[in-house]
Amino acid sequence: MGKRRKQRQRKTKAAVDRDVISRLPDEILCNILSFLPTRTSVATSVLSRRWRYLWKKVQALDLSDDFFYTPELSRDEAQERFLIFLKEFEPLLLPLPMRKFRLSCPVGQFGYTDLIGWIEHVIGRVSELYFSVRSDGQTYELYFRNLHSTSLVSLVLDGNIMIVVDFVPTPSESIFPSLKNLELNVIFNYVDLDLLLSGCPALETLRITLTDFRLEAFHMPRSLKSLTFEEQYSDSEDVTLELLEVNTPSLEYLRLSLRGCYAQILVCDYPNIKKASLDISRKSGNIAWVPKLLRALCKTKFLWLQVSTIECLICAPVLVLPDFCNLIQLQLDFHSFQSSLLIDLLHSCPKLQALKIYISQCMNSILSGSYLKSHNGWTQPLSIPHCIVSHLNTVEHRGYLNTPEEHEFTAYILQRGLVLKTMRIHTKYNLDSKCEIYEALSQIQKGSSMCRLELLETCSNAGLQLVEFLGVLMERVLHIFRFIQIETLSVVSLSLHFVSSIALTQNPN
Repeated sequence: MGKRRKQRQRKTKAAVDRDVISRLPDEILCNILSFLPTRTSVATSVLSRRWRYLWKKVQALDLSDDFFYTPELSRDEAQERFLIFLKEFEPLLLPLPMRKFRLSCPVGQFGYTDLIGWIEHVIGRVSELYFSVRSDGQTYELYFRNLHSTSLVSLVLDGNIMIVVDFVPTPSESIFPSLKNLELNVIFNYVDLDLLLSGCPALETLRITLTDFRLEAFHMPRSLKSLTFEEQYSDSEDVTLELLEVNTPSLEYLRLSLRGCYAQILVCDYPNIKKASLDISRKSGNIAWVPKLLRALCKTKFLWLQVSTIECLICAPVLVLPDFCNLIQLQLDFHSFQSSLLIDLLHSCPKLQALKIYISQCMNSILSGSYLKSHNGWTQPLSIPHCIVSHLNTVEHRGYLNTPEEHEFTAYILQRGLVLKTMRIHTKYNLDSKCEIYEALSQIQKGSSMCRLELLETCSNAGLQLVEFLGVLMERVLHIFRFIQIETLSVVSLSLHFVSSIALTQNPN
């Protein structure tokens, strides 16, 4: 009996010795817990005496109503219990020091005032605020005058919230003088966006998603380093806006997704630009200035041109491509393969290392007459693009249909790619004769002895989403532990051990 007890004690001691995480300093553990929902953070208190009160030191509050929704409760009952939970939680947590506050829940008219009260109470004490409201179509107003804060650095608002700016801020009374990150996925309608942004003089990152708005012009803050601007309309009417001004010389990241027609765009040189993604609707007004925008982005390192932007380039009366002197990765989305435009782009990218080609799933869509006239099939280039023989090492082609034009272009790259390492082709998932395609491409004499030909089947949308989710999940886990400065394998081992400990705590059986 005594022998078995000693064996159990040795095993327990060995398990404790392997608990590397619990021996980390409070500062690091609290930083780890700050990435978890508050409910999970509190659950760690039962792991051991070491963890009992650690969650109270976490300077982050992440509250969501997800765990209130059970088969036993109606939606209204779940919402009401969540609001009661917030009121009970308030005296316990609000006196604590706080850096980050996240509140996400659906809401009815009876509870919105209480939620806004919470937001107004904490906004002056936190540096990061995330507020997400989901409702059954009801829209709720949020007055920015009540959200004044000198400490707020990051603000994210999402859901059926109507922004109300009921005053004109002056430089001496900026709404958020320290705000650097602003993300808005809300309802604007007739709100003056320029007026709102003028109250954020230090803004560096702006992400805005607008739906069914009615504004004439946009002037982006000059201080921006990262801009994501997406707008769309629920109806099919053509909406024309007078001006889009992106006079932001410090810009490093740009993503534009525009469905309306902009009569004019004002840009500048972007010497620090690193990544750009353009999805610009093929409207007559937009076609005129898309080449101008590309010239302003000529120093970018990563460029993604989506289907509608490609159409704008094809339909442009005169297309003079700039020299993308720093570009190392180019992604192009086509309705149907366009080798002539692709070769022209390769001529303009002397240092290109990676080329990604995506062919739309909707291959039977009927394009405009001008689009079809510009599609002349494969033509042998008069000269070889410099990047093909000097820098291009990876080519990925998704949605490959094995048309003569696609085959000739692929053969051209394989034969002349002197430093090519990977030619990865994803055929359509319902395309027959994959073996014949692989055999035909394998017989092409390659210019690079290192080149590896890969023929894969294009994943369904669900499969791609799963791969993206797993990638984001692993990236988040690595981000949490990166500052500990240990090897990647140890990072993964520690993270899995930590997550499994919490899972066992919540599900002991």
